[in-house]
Amino acid sequence: MSEDRTESLVHHLCAFGNSERPAIQTGTLTLSYAQLIKLIDDTGAALRDEGVKAGDRVLVVMPNSIEHIVGALAVIAIGAIAVPLDVDAGSSRRNDAVQQAVPHFCLVCTDLEGPSNVVTIRLRIDPATLKATCCVNDSAIEQQGVVYTHEPIAFIRFTSGSTGHAKGVVLTHAQQLWTARLLSDCFGLDNEHRELMLVSMALSGGWQRVAATLYGGGCVIVAEKPVSVGDMLETLDSFQATGFFTPPPLVRMMLASPVSKVKAALKHCKTIEIGSAAISADELKAFTALAPDSRVYSHYGLTECSRAVILDISAHPERLDTVGKPAPGVEIQIVNEDGQPQATRQDGQIRLRGPQLTSGYWRQPELNQQRFVDGWLATGDYGQIDEEGFLTLRGRHDDLINCGGHCYFPDEVEQALGTLPDIEQFLVAGVPDPRGVLQQVPWAFVVPVNTDEWTPKALLALARSNLPAHMVPRQVVVVERLPLTASGKPDRCETIRLYAQND
Repeated sequence: MSEDRTESLVHHLCAFGNSERPAIQTGTLTLSYAQLIKLIDDTGAALRDEGVKAGDRVLVVMPNSIEHIVGALAVIAIGAIAVPLDVDAGSSRRNDAVQQAVPHFCLVCTDLEGPSNVVTIRLRIDPATLKATCCVNDSAIEQQGVVYTHEPIAFIRFTSGSTGHAKGVVLTHAQQLWTARLLSDCFGLDNEHRELMLVSMALSGGWQRVAATLYGGGCVIVAEKPVSVGDMLETLDSFQATGFFTPPPLVRMMLASPVSKVKAALKHCKTIEIGSAAISADELKAFTALAPDSRVYSHYGLTECSRAVILDISAHPERLDTVGKPAPGVEIQIVNEDGQPQATRQDGQIRLRGPQLTSGYWRQPELNQQRFVDGWLATGDYGQIDEEGFLTLRGRHDDLINCGGHCYFPDEVEQALGTLPDIEQFLVAGVPDPRGVLQQVPWAFVVPVNTDEWTPKALLALARSNLPAHMVPRQVVVVERLPLTASGKPDRCETIRLYAQND
C-alpha cells in the first residue's frame, strides 16, 4: 500500500480497518471492512510484484464483483491510475481508451481478456481463503516504458464525446473523496445503508455509489446482474437493500410491473437516486407513490463534474419540472453565446464549478482550452435558473431543433408529452427536412409495449393539443429499441442514423 494515503478514499477506509461490520456482500460471501482492507493491501502488494508502479495506467476491465472493488482500490492505493472500462463497452470506446490512455497494464478477472498489446494481469480472490492472487498472462508482451505523473490522479474515466470519440476525464483522489462524502451526506448513506448495485461499477455513476457507501461505512451488495425487472425486484427484497441508484429505463420498467410486487420490493428502501438521463415529472410522481417511505432524489451532472445538481423529490414534489439546486460547494452559471452571464429565467449554456470538477481531459490540451473557462466547465448543456436557484434543463446544444426558425430542445417536447400509454420508451429528435424547406423537423421514435397493436393516433392527438405546430412530430417511427450511450442515455444521433432514412 502506498505510504501516503492522505486525501484518498482508501485512507478514509483505514479508519474502519478493524471493523467486522460488513463492507461487501454477494450471494455466497460477505466481506468485513477488516477483510476488505487486508485484501486491498494484499492485492496492492501483488500488483507491485507484477511490476505495477506509481503513475502507471491500469485498465480495469471487470464486471460488477468483489474483484472489481478490490482491484480498483488496490490500483489507486499504490499510486497507479485506474482506467475503468465497462465489459460491455464497444470496440470504438475500447480503442479510444487504449489509444489515448496508453495503459501499461490491464487488470481482469474470470475469463475476460485485455487488449492484445497491453500486459494483462488476472486477479482472483479465493472465497474460501480470502486470499488475492495476481498473475500475468504468459502471452503478454513486454511492458511499455513507465511514464510517471506528479499529480495525485486516481482515475481516468472515459466518457462520450460530441465528436463520436470518447475522452478521458482525469479525477484526483481528493475529487473522488469529495464526491463520496457529498453523496454519503446528501443521501444518508450511513453505516446502516445497504446499497444494491444495479449500474456498472466501471461507469462514473455506479462507482461513486460504491465509494459513497464505503465512505459512510455501509455495505455494497454485489448480486448477479439482473436480467429482468422481476429479478431486480426479487434481489432488492431478498437482500433487504435500503437503497440503490438507477437510470430512468429501469424506473419505467418498474412502473409497468405489478404495483404490489414493486411496493413489496421497495419496502426496505430508505433512499433511491435516479439519474444519467431525463425523466418526466409524471414518471417521478408515479414512482414516488410506489415508495412512500423512501427519500427519492434525481441529479444532473457529468463525469467531469458529477452530481452537481440534486433534486430532493420528496421535499420538493412541486419542482419536478427542474433538476434541482446546486449541491453543496457547487456553483452554476448560465451564459449566452458570448459567454456573458444571463439573468434568472433566461436560457443559456450551463457552466459548472466545484470541488469535484475534473482537472481536465487526459492529454487533450485543445479540448481543455475549449471546455474550461476561468475555472468553469462549459457543459454544452442548456438551461435556466429561477429565483430560488432551481435549474431547468433544456438539453444539449447539439440536440437543438431549428424548425423554420423556431428553435427548441427535444426535452421540451418529451416533457410536454409526459408518460404515454402503451409506450415503453420514446424520444424526439430533429431530422433534416426531406422537402428542404425547413432546416429540421421533429420526429418521434417509439418503442411500443405491443408493436402489432399500437398506432401513433393517441400520441399525435396529445401532441397537437399540448404543443405548438412547429413542435408536433412530423413522423412517428416504431422501433424495436432505442440505442443508448455507454452511460445509459438514449443516443439521439445514433437513433437518427439508424432509423431516420429520408428517401
